[in-house]
Amino acid sequence: MDFPYKTLLITGGTGTLAHAMVRYLLSLDIDITIRLLSRDEYKQKIMERLFHDTRLRFLLGDVRDLPRLQYAVSGIELVVHTAALKHIDKGEYDGEDFHKTNVVGTLNVLKACQMSGVQQAIFISSDKGCYPINLYGFSKGFAERLWIQGNGYAPHGTRLAVIRYGNVANSRGSVIEVWREVRATGKPLLLTDERMSRFWLTIDEAVRLVLWTAAHGLRGGVVVPHLPAFHLADLARAMIPEGQAYQVIGRRPGEKLAELLMTTEEQERCYWYGPSDRNLVCYVIPPLMQAWGIGDERALWTTAPKDGERGMLAPEHQAPYRSDIWRWQLGIEDLRQRLEII
Repeated sequence: MDFPYKTLLITGGTGTLAHAMVRYLLSLDIDITIRLLSRDEYKQKIMERLFHDTRLRFLLGDVRDLPRLQYAVSGIELVVHTAALKHIDKGEYDGEDFHKTNVVGTLNVLKACQMSGVQQAIFISSDKGCYPINLYGFSKGFAERLWIQGNGYAPHGTRLAVIRYGNVANSRGSVIEVWREVRATGKPLLLTDERMSRFWLTIDEAVRLVLWTAAHGLRGGVVVPHLPAFHLADLARAMIPEGQAYQVIGRRPGEKLAELLMTTEEQERCYWYGPSDRNLVCYVIPPLMQAWGIGDERALWTTAPKDGERGMLAPEHQAPYRSDIWRWQLGIEDLRQRLEII
């Protein structure tokens, strides 16, 4: 793959997505420097020993610290902003800290990128920010809008784009990881609600989505992958031995039964993009208001499409992109097959 950047900074540099991006980019044997910014020196040392590659640079720092970010992005061409506080229950108790990291921290990354002349900056958002019902979701949705409209302050400077997706299958702390650990003890799997559903995304797909967005130099769009959905009860049945049962314990405060990846209003104006060697099918949602002017060559939706490459989402395909009623559903056998390869 032709990766058009020589220098990359990832915030939240010891997280699941950062690990996967580093692993992939180092496997390409290309001339690149990757800076990894995070707060946890212990995790950095573990990651440093794991990869043991001179192309990696580990930086201690917090996205709440704008001067630190300005040093960190100096000379960087591409920034992928993944750092966030994510636990829903912690957000309800410690809302001010979530605001400082997820909103103010995101603005700090944006400002540092623009002041330092970064070419492309990508913010990793969350499906929790789409019709949010908890403080974590509100913080991600607000940060997403601020990031997109940041293009208006430097219409010919740093290109700012968003990627929005949900939980990554088998990522650190995910339900699959937790249930695998519980299953090994022989105890029943704990399910909050049998009606609960989610979207299925692998970490490799998340990496491909980031690389596709970066390679296109996208300005101002929200990129959403086209994903299958599943019910958590079916996932539990796929993971437990036959004859055993799971235990329903009730929903946690702020937990959605179903997740959304696009609102109805976003579907009405979004574009789809066909698959290629570097991406899965995805959608791009143009900004609600494009304050930086029409005709930007980096706004993909303003360019003429090739056959089968992209197009407006037809009305018949504007079914609610909600995990419980989405048209692409995974059954128990589908889930068992996917569990074997992640």
